[in-house]
Parts: sequence; structure tokens; C-alpha cells
Amino acid sequence: MRCLPFFLGLVVVWCVATSNHADAAVESLVFDSISKEHVAKSGDELVHFSFSLTNVSSTPVTINWVRTSCGCTVAQLPSTPWTIPPGGHGAFGVDVDLRGKFGVFTKLVTLDTSQGQKLLSVKLTLPAATLGSRTVGGGGVVDSRTRNMQLALADRQTVFKNDCARCHAAPAVGRTGQPLYEAVCGICHDSPHRASMVTDLTALPVTPTSEVWRAMITHGKVNTLMPAFSDKLGGPLSDAQIESLVQYLTHYYPPRASFGGPTPRHDD
Repeated sequence: MRCLPFFLGLVVVWCVATSNHADAAVESLVFDSISKEHVAKSGDELVHFSFSLTNVSSTPVTINWVRTSCGCTVAQLPSTPWTIPPGGHGAFGVDVDLRGKFGVFTKLVTLDTSQGQKLLSVKLTLPAATLGSRTVGGGGVVDSRTRNMQLALADRQTVFKNDCARCHAAPAVGRTGQPLYEAVCGICHDSPHRASMVTDLTALPVTPTSEVWRAMITHGKVNTLMPAFSDKLGGPLSDAQIESLVQYLTHYYPPRASFGGPTPRHDD
């Protein structure tokens, strides 16, 4: 029994060392800033941010892919995969389309690298002067996200119309499977700042079957923000695209009976 404290001590040391190693790996890329802010002026339609980075490690680091939290935000990397040699420097831009938006909001940029993931953010403030017409409610100006949620609750298909279509419909063109999921599904379900009414698919107590995935994507869910994605019901997806999503989701979320079962997996 006297060996137990020593054994537990080794476990703690190993866990701390492993954690520190992972943190150090991610910090192989040092950025000029991981979050940037901008206050827009009246008439601004596009804001450009620039991030610079340096590989401070002794080994090359490769950025495999980049993902933004919304279709109105575009990260412009030199290429992907993008390999930065030891001591190497680089820069990339992030453009945010301000049309149809107002208030204060934050967009996220996730970089997947050969040594871990890095999350960057850009925060924008759009004063009332930048608005063509203000939406007023509850004694003040309603921010664009709240306004869009109110519209979606009244009509689930509104996310495929007007300004919303740029993020939720247009990116679906020509995509299937995982790229399609990331373009039109992940921007809501995988966002760290998703609305409370948007389901966290990784927290489902029971994984849906392929039949349930298919029905949910095709028809949506009444009295929620989930729209019908089928092009026969006003959505942007063909039957073939829906089937590719069903196959991807069935593979990505393996069956489990309850929490604590197999976790979602990526094979990329």
C-alpha cells in the first residue's frame, strides 16, 4: 500500500508533462495577436484583418486547414497545407463582410496545424451610423444575430433567403460529405458561440440513426431553428447532397447507447 502514493505521484507528473508538451507544441507558432478588434465607420462594407506568425520551434509546422465560424468571414492563407520552416515568418488576412450586420459581434478563425489547433478571433463594433435601417425593439437597437434568430423562429426557411443565404445556402453549391457539413452545418452546430437553441451534436444522449439524420436534414424540425434543407422544401440541398451528409454523419457519430460511449471521429 505504501507504493500507492509514489505511483499516483508518477501519474500526476506524467499528466502534467504531457499537458505541457501539448501546450508547447501548439505554441510553436507565435502570433502577433490571437484577437483583434475594429470599430467600423459609416458606409463600411468589408473589414480586413491581418495576422502575422512566426515558427519559434526547431521543426517545421504545417497548417493543414482553416475554418471560420461564419460564411461572411473569409481567411486568406497563402495555401493549404502551408508549411512554415523553423524560424520562418508568414502572414494571412481575414476579411469580414459587414453588409446586413450591426451591433457588436465576434467571428472565430480555427487553424488546424501539425502540432495542434489554434483559435483566433476578430471583434467588430458597428455603430448606428453604419446602419441603413435600424431594427428597434425592447427600447433599443436589436443586434443582427438576435434579429436573425427572431426571423428564423417565425420562418425556419428564412436562413436560405436574402442576406442569410450567403452563409447558409450559397456555400452548399458543389459540396458533398464532410466539406458540405463544414460549410452549412458546422458553422452553426460546431460554433463555440452557437445560440442556446442550436443543438450541440456531440452532446446528444443517443446518436441518431441514418433514417433520423435523413429525416431531420430533409424536413427540419418544427418549432425550432432547424430548417428543411431539401431543395423540394425550399432548402439548398439535392437528394444526393443530403445522402452524402447522412453517410458522413453516420460515420462521424458512431452509435452509442448513452453518454460515455464512443466519441465522434474524423478520418482526415
